[in-house]
Amino acid sequence: MTLASPSWWRVLGTIFIDPTSACRTAIRRPEPWRLLALLVLVLMVLGLATLPRQFALLKLGLPLTGDPVTDAQLQALRAGIVRLIVVDRVLPQPAVLLGAVLFVLAAEPVLMLAQEHQRALIAVAIVGLTPLLVGRIGELAITYLASSAGHGTPGDAISAPHRFLMGPKMFWRGDGAAPQWLEVLDARANLMSLGCVLLWSVGLRQLDGGRWAAWHVVLPLACLVAGGIVSWAFAPVVLPIVLR
Repeated sequence: MTLASPSWWRVLGTIFIDPTSACRTAIRRPEPWRLLALLVLVLMVLGLATLPRQFALLKLGLPLTGDPVTDAQLQALRAGIVRLIVVDRVLPQPAVLLGAVLFVLAAEPVLMLAQEHQRALIAVAIVGLTPLLVGRIGELAITYLASSAGHGTPGDAISAPHRFLMGPKMFWRGDGAAPQWLEVLDARANLMSLGCVLLWSVGLRQLDGGRWAAWHVVLPLACLVAGGIVSWAFAPVVLPIVLR
């Protein structure tokens, strides 16, 4: 089955209609690395498609002044922000990606899978990442369709796609910007990440072969929470490296 095989496109397409069937297909014919390559390709294309708009907003937020010294500083700042934007567009929701890795590591000893079934577990973990496609499509749409009024700071270029809200931040009605803790929570606990947990739960039940049990939901949810904590803890370390 090639990367462009209609079967894998069908798996991605049916996940949102019949997640149980999609998980069964991934388990019966586990080709996790091809499925991962296809998913990464689509996510990267959707993510990078916002760059022209973001770079245009960055120019508006950091216009050159004509002074050589000032412009040299602005160019250096621009370069750091460009790197940050590109990393953000290439790497969707680090908390969910870490959660997928933890999901595989935690589920394997619990399920006590035979060697030949370990690839099926990895395939289920990858299938569970497909809700991120919804987020990327929404970010792409809102980056180009939302009004550009008021976008006059460098931060606007970074935050433009993140105006697509699918988490608790969309209920914020206070004056001014949302508090930092809400920003952190919204980036990690939203409808996309909960969709990943749902798909991992469905896949676990299929691999387990039994009836629904509480651990089918608790295990992937715990992995997502752990991934969110790790990504939050390391963000202050990674951010200066990217901006430097």
